[in-house]
Amino acid sequence: MFFTQTIRRKLGVGLGIIFFMLILLAYGAVSGLLSYQNTVADFKYSLDNLPDRDRLIVSVVSLNEPLQKIRHSRPAASAHYQQKFKEQLQDVKDNEIPGFLQKVDRLPDPSLSTWRGFVNSQFSQHSAVMKRLDHLSLMSEQLEDPKQRLKVAEQMILEVAHLESLILEVKEVPSSMKSVIERASRVYRSRYNLVWVTCLIVFITFGCLIWYGYKTVLAPIQELHSGARIVAQGHFDHHFEIKSRDEMAELAEAFNKMTQRFKEKRDELNHKVDERSRQLVRSERLAGIGVLAAGVAHEINNPLSAISMASESLQGRMGDLKPHCPEDDLDVVEQYLGLIQREAMRCRDITSKLLDFSRGQNSVRSENDLVAVIEEVCSMVSLIKRLKGRNIQFSPPGACWAEFNPAEIKQVVLNIMTNALESMEIGGSLEIQVREHVDSVTLIFKDDGCGMSPEVMDSLFDPFFTQRTDGTGTGLGMSITHRIVKDHGGEIEVESAGPGRGSTFFVELPKKAKLQNKAA
Repeated sequence: MFFTQTIRRKLGVGLGIIFFMLILLAYGAVSGLLSYQNTVADFKYSLDNLPDRDRLIVSVVSLNEPLQKIRHSRPAASAHYQQKFKEQLQDVKDNEIPGFLQKVDRLPDPSLSTWRGFVNSQFSQHSAVMKRLDHLSLMSEQLEDPKQRLKVAEQMILEVAHLESLILEVKEVPSSMKSVIERASRVYRSRYNLVWVTCLIVFITFGCLIWYGYKTVLAPIQELHSGARIVAQGHFDHHFEIKSRDEMAELAEAFNKMTQRFKEKRDELNHKVDERSRQLVRSERLAGIGVLAAGVAHEINNPLSAISMASESLQGRMGDLKPHCPEDDLDVVEQYLGLIQREAMRCRDITSKLLDFSRGQNSVRSENDLVAVIEEVCSMVSLIKRLKGRNIQFSPPGACWAEFNPAEIKQVVLNIMTNALESMEIGGSLEIQVREHVDSVTLIFKDDGCGMSPEVMDSLFDPFFTQRTDGTGTGLGMSITHRIVKDHGGEIEVESAGPGRGSTFFVELPKKAKLQNKAA
């Protein structure tokens, strides 16, 4: 049991390897950081705490600026520059030189004792540098005499030059930075190699971990995912094969049992649905409205034919009656005969639609392009004069194949399109979309016409329901459309936000016809 390759054990091994990589990375990073911190500290001390002779020289040279201003300025402005010179001179004596000596005393290297003694002697209380500074301080008092100001200023400039030369005699501090740099370079090289070695180990280990995870976890999951997609498309004969000894193999076996169970349930449900469909079709054919529609249509057709023929015969003999009847009476008779013929033809159309509605038998269906059918209907509708001035927007993404009866689906599309176009004013727009799914196709007809109330949507597919007030509608078009869609195993729905806000029809048709339809 210990050597069983379970997913938990695989994940545990993977986590352990990742933890080991993290330890290596942490060790390399921390070592490099500590080394970098020590090096930075050494350099910081070397740069921030070394005595800066150049700064001292700059502070002495800056004494020349107020002296030059005194030489070339007016007597009234000379006092300002005299005060500025005194302040700078005092800063050199009280700040720059003591600060320089403090840094010299804090140097940790004992080998610098000789140099340190020379520097202290150069800046001692009785040294030449200090004497020059004191002399400059005394001479600054003489600048207040206007007669001697120019001469004294020139002498002081020479004194500043001598002072600068004395400071230049002080050599720069013998730097120990070379040893610091060499030590930092050695540490840097060692840490650099350590980081590269640890990174190389981590990358190789990580690559092996990825390969191991892919072969033992990801590849089986991908195979299960691909198989699940195949099963989701209805291919329940697909068999999962995963050669391993872990939970993935058990999951694949569970999938195989599940698909087998799905297949059995599908066959059982298809059989029940087909049986119930046949019973429903038989019960619909025996329903009262179907029988009544067929009987009424058959019985009325013969009298309608007789009425139509008699009215045509009378209309043909009207010429013989012209000499014997007033012209006004003849016009009235001709109008009545024309009315009889038109209404007889209208009754024939109604009975024809009744017979179509009562016919519920399955039609022969084959695989056809649904987009081509819609485009053909669009071409037909564009030629109808009463529907001109409306816009039809249809941009199909490509061919969409399904099993259906072209004539019946063409009648469905034509009925929906004519109803939508007749419900809108000139300039209105009808948008048609085709959305293809795995096992079905959805047709969407969206118009900006008069819209529908909830009551109208509930009764829209009822026989003889119509909203036309001119008497031209029979109320059978949407009923026949509903029957055709249902016979194809599809669904038809309608949505509307309310009167005046347009309507949207959804027609869903299966890509594959039912078994009974295929047999027909």
